[in-house]
Amino acid sequence: MAGHTVRLVTIERIGGRELWIQPATLRDLWPLARLQRTCFEARQAYSLFALLALWLWPGVHVLVARVGDELVGCIVGDQRNQHARVLNLCVRPDWRRRGVGSVLLAALERECDAELYTLMVEDKNTPAQALYRRFGYVPVAEVRHYYGRNRHGVLMQKRRGERSSWQ
Repeated sequence: MAGHTVRLVTIERIGGRELWIQPATLRDLWPLARLQRTCFEARQAYSLFALLALWLWPGVHVLVARVGDELVGCIVGDQRNQHARVLNLCVRPDWRRRGVGSVLLAALERECDAELYTLMVEDKNTPAQALYRRFGYVPVAEVRHYYGRNRHGVLMQKRRGERSSWQ
């Protein structure tokens, strides 16, 4: 990143290393497309073209997580008025279960500062659902076959300031 000025959203320490969260740059889009293919099946991963369209679209936030020069995760969300959506959250497999997803989700929520947040998660993706529940998201509907045949989606939402009761 030498020679470039990039707005920093947050810095957290994870495993003794600094995790930087910042808006994606144009240069990040190709590595993000590779990260998407690592994290998701081909038909669910955002392509380079889709990432470019999202990156250019007004109201869309594309944030990346870096440890040093390594891209370890990203989150994509959009906002219209006081409603924000988490469109995509992915963390490189070797960086999962270390808090990267939590830092990314918190950063996106700060960037959007909305009254209502929604997201869709696959019904079998229990680790992701647990993360979202820790942030106060609750399931409100099931969308049958959302991710393909017999792969259902769970629509989750939360209102600003809501957190799980155990936190």
